[in-house]
Parts: sequence; structure tokens; C-alpha cells
Amino acid sequence: MKESKLIEMNNKIESQTRVMQEMINELGQTRNIIISLLEVVKRLKEYKPIIKQLQDEQEADSKKTTE
Repeated sequence: MKESKLIEMNNKIESQTRVMQEMINELGQTRNIIISLLEVVKRLKEYKPIIKQLQDEQEADSKKTTE
């Protein structure tokens, strides 16, 4: 292969590496935001009743699918 072609391929690989690293960083930030949001929601006084309601609905749905 010509040296120019190898240099071009190397540049593309480096560019893709930078893009992937940025995506990894953004996913980490998104994870932190989601965890923080979950902690805020858990502290709401309506949290436990809502969880109970969702569990009841899920059980009802699973009973319907087994019948």
C-alpha cells in the first residue's frame, strides 16, 4: 500500500477513536444524571404508593397472560 493511503487510514481510525471516547464520556454523564434523578424520585412521598401500584398492575398483567 502507498504511504498516503496508510496515513489516511490511520487518520480515520484516530478520528473514530475520538468519537467513540466522546460517546463513552456522554454515556457516563447520562448514567450519572439518571442515578441522580432516581434518588430524587425515591425521596418523593408519593414514591412508595406509586411503586406498589405499578407492582399490582404488573402482577395483574402477568396473571392475564398466564390464563
